[in-house]
Amino acid sequence: MRIQRFWVALPAAFAVAASACSGPLVISPVESLRHPETGPPTLEVVILAGDDLSPLASASLTVGEEEAEVSGEGIAGFTWVQGGMELEASAPGFRTAPVTLERFPEAGRIEFRLDPVVLAGRVTTPDGTALPGATVVLAGVSDETDDEGRFLIERAVPGEIQLTRPAWEDGEHQWDGASERIDIAMEPLVIKAIRVGGDSAGDAGAWSEVLSLADITAINAVIVDIKDESGTVLHDTEVSRAHEIGAVKAFYDLDAVVRDLNEHDLYKVARIVVFQDSNLAAAEPDHAVVNEGGGLWETYAGQRWLDPTDLASFEYAVDLAEEACNRGFDEIQFDYVTFPFGGDTSLVTFDAAYTEEVRVASISTFLERAYTVLSPNNCAVGSTVLAITLESSSDEGIGQRPGAMSRTVDVLSPMIYTTNYGAGWKGFEDPNAHPIEIVDEALRAGERKLEGFAYYRPWLQTWAISSGDVLDAQGAAEDLGMGWMLWSNASKYPADMLPSS
Repeated sequence: MRIQRFWVALPAAFAVAASACSGPLVISPVESLRHPETGPPTLEVVILAGDDLSPLASASLTVGEEEAEVSGEGIAGFTWVQGGMELEASAPGFRTAPVTLERFPEAGRIEFRLDPVVLAGRVTTPDGTALPGATVVLAGVSDETDDEGRFLIERAVPGEIQLTRPAWEDGEHQWDGASERIDIAMEPLVIKAIRVGGDSAGDAGAWSEVLSLADITAINAVIVDIKDESGTVLHDTEVSRAHEIGAVKAFYDLDAVVRDLNEHDLYKVARIVVFQDSNLAAAEPDHAVVNEGGGLWETYAGQRWLDPTDLASFEYAVDLAEEACNRGFDEIQFDYVTFPFGGDTSLVTFDAAYTEEVRVASISTFLERAYTVLSPNNCAVGSTVLAITLESSSDEGIGQRPGAMSRTVDVLSPMIYTTNYGAGWKGFEDPNAHPIEIVDEALRAGERKLEGFAYYRPWLQTWAISSGDVLDAQGAAEDLGMGWMLWSNASKYPADMLPSS
């Protein structure tokens, strides 16, 4: 118990004693000598919030064993009882303040300034990593966790704490008020998704088939291409730059796709290819990857690439992502968030040096830029990663290091396709015959590299292996508590390679 100190202007022969467990007590100064009264005097009590000195209309005041009536201005008045009185002021969200008055205050008025209850806490991932950007709500009071996962709820009252954050399950936690410190872990969303290309999203029959699969299987999400590997934007976007460079080929109505996915209660992911973009590279070569001679660099397949070290190359993809987010998608999945590959990179030039440090920093800078735009709009941010980076000690020349990326985005999606692994990988003569082992070992290696709050949700293949193997690969991810996404170039998914509902 602590002793509250207060000061009062009184004649030397007249004293007031008080003790309290919390909350300062203030006795108003004497403005003039009080004239003799007939009968017992009236004591006025004012109850204020200690943080901003506002009147507490919700306050309660106990006088001895009786409850005094407190007005909307936080004021109560009652007849003084000779010999002293015991008072106790309280209010929801504030510390209770008991006081004993032995003598009547000369001013005839006292103030309680109640200290607010402040609930401090931390929100983390299941393994204890700080989770920033989570919204914490208690009795209508909210705060957002900082980079260390910390939050403060002022004027906290016991009740249910509600937690929300993009890419994470909504959470509830009952707080009884016994402690003013609490730590809460949130669980990642477990998404089981199929990818749909623009042509299939715009084909009534193919789109209907996708929605039907979601109704009869355990699929709970769909990834829709917004901008593809060539740089084509697949819907009639409102981003003017896409029209100016001739990149738009509208296959589907974006709002109709969102509406259909909502009607089927599906999590909505928009896939946007970032740095491989032949359209923008041709239209704005100053922001593209070039050869030493100054010509546009191309992959073996003839695709051109934007320069990841050039900040101006970021904004187009971010604008398309912001539009998709604002029009109803839950998550943006950025693809080809890498330095160029798939061609001869020995003579490429960039605005900045082509070192691993620069490459990794450039990719992180793009993701940070996208995150600052999308996260405030309640959209999750994901990025594909080449599966080899999960088990490599370098960035493989593309700027991807899962540890660095995990500090910025919500979801990392390694493309773990057994067809990408050569004979002899992990001692397997035919990696295609070992999807469980390939997926499991890649994800376990990747988990050891995580440094931030991101979690894995791998891309899995649907070709070159049986439907049973596709299911086994899904199971390998699920055994690690992860969801997954299936890729099919034709957007075709036999029901026997999907989990039952």
